[in-house]
Amino acid sequence: MEYAAASQMGKAHSINQDGYRLERVDTDGYVAIVADGMGGHVAGEVASALAVATVWETLVAQKDQAPDERLLRAVQVANTAIYLRAQEDVAYAGMGTTVVAIIADESHLHVAHVGDSRAYLFHDGELTALTSDHSYVNELVRRGQLTPEAAHVHPQRNLLLRSLGTLPEVLVEYQTFEWQRGDLLLLCSDGLTNPLTDAQIAAIVSSDKDLSVRASELVQAAVLAGGRDDITAALLVNHEASQRRDMQ
Repeated sequence: MEYAAASQMGKAHSINQDGYRLERVDTDGYVAIVADGMGGHVAGEVASALAVATVWETLVAQKDQAPDERLLRAVQVANTAIYLRAQEDVAYAGMGTTVVAIIADESHLHVAHVGDSRAYLFHDGELTALTSDHSYVNELVRRGQLTPEAAHVHPQRNLLLRSLGTLPEVLVEYQTFEWQRGDLLLLCSDGLTNPLTDAQIAAIVSSDKDLSVRASELVQAAVLAGGRDDITAALLVNHEASQRRDMQ
């Protein structure tokens, strides 16, 4: 597989509070993690960095377990680590982060997430969201009280219903998808998806440019579109799978 990522501090911040890691863990798969921290100065960065490090370390330490068990436990361990750090230091009180984490092998994507950082699959020219935001506006959309278009510009679109580290326990959403050779996975923070539409994102990831160039172009497009939040995009292309099965 091929992978690349790019991240940039937003205009509204003095420090990049996003964190990410994208790497091969063994001969059987890859791990990708994106976290978008929140809290006072530095606290958001601490929360996202702790989430990425803890999820990574827990996943690597439990390679003999099933992907769903590994991901769910890793995110829960990260939640506890962030929550305890916030309790220990008043400077970090109330800090938290979103997280989206995947284990990818040649045929499956195992996805866990909390908050509004997202995972997308680009297949046959179509970009599909694999995750559903744990946010106030998305709940309104789910109930039919708000259109997706209105949610995209709603003043409370950043209000989260779930985040990592703000409570002793968190409900983690987990799903498994199948993917095939040539498919592309995108993990990103809302700094990318707030200023850009899915169509704009699809136009960039569908190009034949180097993957690192596409990651950078996603970030720069969000900046040019007026994005003020920190922006992170992590891309993974499947060059290994040999056949396609239906999504589950």
